[in-house]
Amino acid sequence: MLAAGVVLTTPAAGAHAATLLICRVFDTATPPIRALVVPAGSLFRDTGRSDDPLAAFTGDAWSLRLETVGDTVIPSLRACARAPVRITSDSSVKAVSANDNRTFVYAGSNLLLDAPEGSEEIFGLTGKVLDQAP
Repeated sequence: MLAAGVVLTTPAAGAHAATLLICRVFDTATPPIRALVVPAGSLFRDTGRSDDPLAAFTGDAWSLRLETVGDTVIPSLRACARAPVRITSDSSVKAVSANDNRTFVYAGSNLLLDAPEGSEEIFGLTGKVLDQAP
């Protein structure tokens, strides 16, 4: 019974957990009055860094991809919320930490055929990693 529990709770190979601070565009003159839901399965792609050591070899600025694990709600009158994410990148980069100073942008849903309806506001989301994922 214990072995079955370990198998069910172990994340899939290549999927590591981290915390992403997801922020929306926030205008203090007209702050958002309603909450914004970021659905589970939302993808955030790395915007690349000028000091990325792999950029010269891969030529790919989008070297890391994060996927939200559950629904995240950014409350009304707030700019940001924390979201658990997993690394689902297929590049050689398999780890991320706050010290890497990477910025992520919303890149759509992992559900290609049944993508959830999203507001225009969701397309302006950005994110920063708060902790480290191996």
